Amino acid sequence: MLKGGPKRVHVLLASVILASTCAAPARAELSGGKLSLHLIGRYTPGARAVVASGPPVLKILDLGPEMRRAMREYKRLWPQGKTVLRVYTRRSYPRETDPTEAARDSWQTVLQPAVMSLPEEERRLIDYLEGPNECEHYPVWESAKTAGWHARFWQALAPLIAKGGFLPCAGSIPVGNPPGPPDEIEAKMLAFVPGLLAANAVGGAWSYHAYSLKYGTDEAEETWTSLRYRMLHDMVARAHPELSRMPLIITEAGVDYRGDREKDGWQARGDRAKFESWLTWFDTRLREDDYVLGATLFQCGDVRGWPSFETEPINGWLAGYLRSQVRVRPADPTRP
Repeated sequence: MLKGGPKRVHVLLASVILASTCAAPARAELSGGKLSLHLIGRYTPGARAVVASGPPVLKILDLGPEMRRAMREYKRLWPQGKTVLRVYTRRSYPRETDPTEAARDSWQTVLQPAVMSLPEEERRLIDYLEGPNECEHYPVWESAKTAGWHARFWQALAPLIAKGGFLPCAGSIPVGNPPGPPDEIEAKMLAFVPGLLAANAVGGAWSYHAYSLKYGTDEAEETWTSLRYRMLHDMVARAHPELSRMPLIITEAGVDYRGDREKDGWQARGDRAKFESWLTWFDTRLREDDYVLGATLFQCGDVRGWPSFETEPINGWLAGYLRSQVRVRPADPTRP
């Protein structure tokens, strides 16, 4: 789902409940649940409750004062947790653009100015830095050729991000992409592999945007939408086993149909109970895949810009859910 820029928002949640939630001391370990939030613009009371519950990852859009506050608070409570930053831009590149030059331009005119505007102590709080969102900069998944362009773009951008002191998060693949039958999907993913290899070489991750079209819980059906990342991961890992352990971050997640900000999100097409039930199912699936670092629900904070997607009404539930999920450690192979 293609996204627009950040908007001003207002918040809705019971302050008494959230005050007691946020006052709770942080645990020694992150939650065992993999759900979290994609924040835009405002750091709401509900978002503070979720941050206090120890999600494994937190994503922010741009570096406004409240986004910086969220990042500082998350890292203070959970220094072992991972942050993801997306810098909003309308910049795009014509088909004839050299991908290496496009990557340099993206770093020099979009990413670097944003992160260098921060004091050094805040730059250190950013773990993963995303590049262009979805296909807004280039028709990435139109063909294997355009996927190859994107690979060369990331071959150039990943080292620049790493040299700047951050971990690259490559892809930002929209739900339902790459399109086509399985053989076409695989051809496009394999064309993109050089970009993944470049990001992996400097400790980076890759990302997919996982939405269910209709609160689906049939894995066979959801493999084309919210669980499509499994298909993509398996295609890449078969050809390049070294990428099987590369972290995947679901940097957008939730319920959507066609991206209409008023009509297609979870609020317009369901209710809290339905969404919470689906999120519980989705988190269970995510936890079956140890290469998945976490999933940030789109979105919290921009209730005017994305009203039907706003998570604030369920953030109290999400905070409690995350606190209830115990992290399971892998079995010790040295013990019987």
